[in-house]
This record gives sequence, C-alpha cells and structure tokens, in this order.
Amino acid sequence: MDTKVAIIGCGAIGREIALSIDTKKISNCNLSILFDTDSMKLESLHNDLQYKPSSTFNDFNELITSNDYRNVNLVIEAASVKAARTYMATILKQRKDIMIMSMGAFSDPTFYEIIIQLLANSDNNVFLPSGAIGGADIIRSVKDYIDEVSIVTTKSNKSLKGAPYFSNNGIDIDTIKEKQVIFNGNAINAIKEFPSNINISALVSLAGIGFEKTRVIIVVDPKIINNQHEIQVKWKFGSFQIKVDNMPSPDNPKTSYLAILSAIECLRGICEKNLKIGS
Repeated sequence: MDTKVAIIGCGAIGREIALSIDTKKISNCNLSILFDTDSMKLESLHNDLQYKPSSTFNDFNELITSNDYRNVNLVIEAASVKAARTYMATILKQRKDIMIMSMGAFSDPTFYEIIIQLLANSDNNVFLPSGAIGGADIIRSVKDYIDEVSIVTTKSNKSLKGAPYFSNNGIDIDTIKEKQVIFNGNAINAIKEFPSNINISALVSLAGIGFEKTRVIIVVDPKIINNQHEIQVKWKFGSFQIKVDNMPSPDNPKTSYLAILSAIECLRGICEKNLKIGS
C-alpha cells in the first residue's frame, strides 16, 4: 500500500520533497496534500507538479477537517519552528505519522513533553532526519557516556541574514567584513536567536545530552559560500569529531542542500521496503 503524504511548507525543503515524489524517485509514495499559509508558494509548487495532489490548503483547520486528510498516513513539516510547535501536536493526536524538519521546536521543553506523551499513548511515529550533518547514530550510541558536546557552525552573511539575533542586538550583518564569532552559548538560546539557521544543534541535542548542555558557536565568514559544521564530542572512552562542508540550497541560503537530501532519504526509508542501514 502506498504511503499518502501531506506536506506542510512549500519552501526549499517542501518543494524538493514534493518534486522527488512527483518524479517517482521514491517508490510506494503519493503526494495527497500541500499546505502553506503563503498562497504564492503554494500555487507555484502546485503548478510545477506533473501529478497534482488531491488538495491544497492555506488554512490549517480546513486541512485537518478535509476528506483527503483522513486518508493521509504521513505529514511532513517543512515550514518553520513556529509551524512545528503550532501544528504537530494536533496532527499526532489524529494518529498520523509525522516527519519534523524544524527540530528546533524541541528546544521548548513543553512542546517536547507533549510530543513524548502523545507518542507514549499511540502507535504512531515521529521521524527526525539527520539533516545537514549525519553522525546522529554515533552520538546516540554514546549519549550515556558523553562529557561535552560542542558545535561550531560557520556560514556566510547571506546564509545568516534575517536571524532575530541581529535585530535583537542592533547588528547590521552586512557590515561584518571579516570572519568572527557572533554567538557562543547553549542550543536553547542558539535556536531562539537563529531559528532558521542552526537546526543541526537540535538534532545533536536530541541525540546527545540535551539542549541546555550542548554548546553552540556560530561564526560569520563573509568569504565562504559553503555551510561548515564541526561537532566535537568528548565521552568516557574517547572523543570524536564530525566535520561537514556543504552547499546551501540554491532556493534558500538558510537551508543546506544536504538537509534536503536527508529528508528525501528519510522519506524513502519510510515508504520503501529495503535494506535498512543505521538506526
């Protein structure tokens, strides 16, 4: 039986997932619903699809009360931290599986506890793709023995522009001409200040020792075009580093293209019966 998918968010990630389904790159998967509060993004993606979804919505209440939604097996959130916190609990209560891209939502302990409790009382799943880094398996494997975790993320001005941190601190990011550290704190505050830029810190926090204990350093480098991430873990029996250097999405410089590919591969693993690699 094919997995019927609803996508929330028609930006860079949602668009690529939808196109992958549309071009049959993922077996046993059908796109049933598109949702975005931005009608222009919604219409643009819908027009680009060969196999049109049954329904499109820009009103959440209309979405979750529609006939097509009843047959959906999996809802993919590809919108924002705010969207994840606003919609995901409601969807999980309706016994749908969910893939959450905006993992920064879990830095809110109330949201985290609500989702965990809902999962405890249902047979449904919440899927969290490994995003722009990978390495989640090894972090999860040693989480009970970790002493320290830090993440250094280096991005260009363009990739960080628009983050609340700059307006909150009266900083014009365009005036930064040399490489410099602009943030050094825990993952909770990093996600609050950079909700669209530092999603990997959420994955590392969830896989490891939590948001409060995970240290995040954010560096602006006007001279780079790639997004660079370095994770350092010290644990009881050793240490390891994970380094990733990847291009941002051409459609949205705030999103690494690797994060998009990770979401597509996660969906493929859900829909296809094949050899499962890693946990």
